[in-house]
Amino acid sequence: MITAHRKTRIETCVMEGMRKGTTIAARSVLRRSGLGALAAIAIAAVACGAVLAQAVPAVPTTIAAPAQAGQAGEGILGEAGILVGSMELPLPIPAVFKGQCILLPATFVSETLKIPMRYDPASQRLTYSIPTGALEILMHQRKWRLSSGEVREFPESPTVAAGIPFVPAELLGLTGEYTVSWDPQSKLVYLRGPGDPKAVITGVRFNTYPDKVRVVFDFTSETPCQVTQMKNPARVVVSFDSTYVWGTIDRVIGDIAVNQVRVAPPEGGRARAVLDFNYALPDVKTFWLKDPARFVVDVPKLYDTRAALTVTRGVRYIVVSKGTPSGPLTVDVLEVDLKDPVVSVRPVLAGRGGMPGLARVSEVVAREGAIAGVNGVFHAADGTPLGLVVIDGQMKAPPLLNRTALGITSDGTVLVDNVSMDEKGNLTPDWRTLGVVHAIGGGPRLVKDGRAHITSGEESFKADVAVGRAPRTAAGVTHDGKLLLVAVTGRQAYHSIGVTLEELANLMVELGARDAMNLDGGGSSTMVVRDYVMNTPSDGRERKVADAILVFSDIPQIAPVGPMPPNSKPGPEPGSSQEGGLLP
Repeated sequence: MITAHRKTRIETCVMEGMRKGTTIAARSVLRRSGLGALAAIAIAAVACGAVLAQAVPAVPTTIAAPAQAGQAGEGILGEAGILVGSMELPLPIPAVFKGQCILLPATFVSETLKIPMRYDPASQRLTYSIPTGALEILMHQRKWRLSSGEVREFPESPTVAAGIPFVPAELLGLTGEYTVSWDPQSKLVYLRGPGDPKAVITGVRFNTYPDKVRVVFDFTSETPCQVTQMKNPARVVVSFDSTYVWGTIDRVIGDIAVNQVRVAPPEGGRARAVLDFNYALPDVKTFWLKDPARFVVDVPKLYDTRAALTVTRGVRYIVVSKGTPSGPLTVDVLEVDLKDPVVSVRPVLAGRGGMPGLARVSEVVAREGAIAGVNGVFHAADGTPLGLVVIDGQMKAPPLLNRTALGITSDGTVLVDNVSMDEKGNLTPDWRTLGVVHAIGGGPRLVKDGRAHITSGEESFKADVAVGRAPRTAAGVTHDGKLLLVAVTGRQAYHSIGVTLEELANLMVELGARDAMNLDGGGSSTMVVRDYVMNTPSDGRERKVADAILVFSDIPQIAPVGPMPPNSKPGPEPGSSQEGGLLP
């Protein structure tokens, strides 16, 4: 409530304003009276014909237009910003927000455009005099009339708060001196004169989803832009023509894929926004939305790219790059056709002379003259395998707890089953009668008959194997009988996060596995091809292991063929089938 003393001060200012004419500079009155913003609005309104009969009531946060024909409903009172060119002007008076429109005090429009104004509170009729004539506005009516008789329409109707008329900000463009635009999100009104920037970036917002990150730039109006995406460093740069940046609007996103958004001050009339990624991502999608103007950048987080090369006849190497909601994955795959007579696979103990011991996979591959290999079964600290190992029909290590094992017969058939040993030392099932000459244990099972089927509980695996995301190695057989050896890099947030057993099982199904099992993982996960370590071991270097599954070829080593570009779709190799193929 305004006290009698303060009311006297207001009336004194009002009389002074009325002697000066119908247009009052609300900010000047505010400075001289020392009153609040609402009092300044009241002074301006009285000077234009309103009568201050009593103390001005407090303005509620939500205001409603008087009940009459044509009223536009409610508006929200709040602070707004005014930008003229690149100069920000203070607006020490409230504005009204209705729908997507910003309504300013009628006196502010009069003062800014330097045009006379009259307001009749009884009829709620507002008149502006402009060089080309006059215009008449009725409060709560969207339609308004020029002196020429032309009728125009506002997107939202003018309104009255505490007896003070508010009009749409677009009226600031009446005289043609300014082009007016506004952003209802940031509550900024932009007055653009000749030579001023075309648009203003007023803010940046974002949302994260399992499949993407959406970044939204709020604008006063649309403007031409250029989008450039880079892989190294991983980022997107958007250059906006004829654009001013309102304030500091950098944002830290903190998503696994997108780190932050930086908006640089304009240079040469162009503003630049940079989206910093944590790793290389597929091409972003960009587009404009209207009413209000927004520029949207959708950053995809899900992708699946594959490249393959032929290591030698019957052996293919595939690298899979996947984007997941939790982060990136890098998967190295060997696909081996054991029906090809020049190719063979067998496990090898790391110790020399076929004895238990520890060595790096790359050392075992080089020592044995293999063309490729992966780590094998779990092991003790002294190199003792903790699971079945059969080499050339000789059992080097017994099965453990009826866990899953993979066997290879003399004709190249791959078997996956739970294997135990009876009291007489015979394997159950009796793989020897099935012609198994090589076998490697591990577990748990991942895939059975083409579907994910994880047996951690049945095989008594503890949480260090059964639970959580980690680097992992797996082996399996496709529907057309090819052997799959897979190493998933992990524990490297922006390169490859690793997989859970469930994710590994689904990955093996995607790769075409009919049956598959888990092998030793974590820091032990290693794949070597042609003397190169293809994955990135989580220890930063190869860890010594007790055994490895090695791939041999009778063909003299030659340079590999390839690589093939990502997302390519090669045809089947001569003599091979597309069933269960790795590249869809």
